[in-house]
Amino acid sequence: MTDENGAADRLGEVREGMTVVDALGEELGTVAEVRLGDPGAVTDAGQRPDAGGGDLPDEEAARLRRTGYLRVDRILAKDLYAAAGDVHRVDGEMVRLRVPADQLSPG
Repeated sequence: MTDENGAADRLGEVREGMTVVDALGEELGTVAEVRLGDPGAVTDAGQRPDAGGGDLPDEEAARLRRTGYLRVDRILAKDLYAAAGDVHRVDGEMVRLRVPADQLSPG
């Protein structure tokens, strides 16, 4: 399990336009959106209502709104959503994820 405060701190370093690489070293695309969450929230009420996109199941979209997320823009494929805890580290202009692409939520 990842440390929620550490995950939020790492997500706070992410900026739109950064390159995103998964745990296998595959370049996935660029950060199109970053939203910090409220891990202490009991519900996702008051959070951005469209966060997570309309293609995600409601439960997954609500989880991403609570935890925070980044949306990866992919040119020839559906965008992907990575939760704050999926961010392993930020190196300069690169976001390195701790999971492979197939474990991210497609949007």
